[in-house]
Amino acid sequence: MKYVLEENEARCLECGDPLPYGRSDRKYCSDRCRSRYHNREHLRWRRRFAWVTGILERNYEILSHLVRMGVASIAKTDLAQLGYNGEFLTSCRKIGRRMVCHCFDIRFEETPSKIQHLSQDRLAGEPDDNH
Repeated sequence: MKYVLEENEARCLECGDPLPYGRSDRKYCSDRCRSRYHNREHLRWRRRFAWVTGILERNYEILSHLVRMGVASIAKTDLAQLGYNGEFLTSCRKIGRRMVCHCFDIRFEETPSKIQHLSQDRLAGEPDDNH
């Protein structure tokens, strides 16, 4: 006898099979499906995290190189040619009429066409270069 599903019958999030009787909030038909689902979701999250971290690291390398070179202002088009991705920053907030952004400990003000006042903040607990 073939099992007939009703339209609104709950299905396993992993395999799509109908859920056996039990708790009304059940999401998986078995421990195996639950583990597979969570492992896949965790892997997806780790891949995305690594991708974003890679972009932030590249942005940081570019900005820190500019700071070491003494560059205080640069056009966004020039930054893009260096491989900088302006969509990924660690923070950005409006202070008065200025947009102040950070990529980790590197601080700058952003305008529509350039970044300016590029500098590196001293982190708490970091040794002072003068001593």
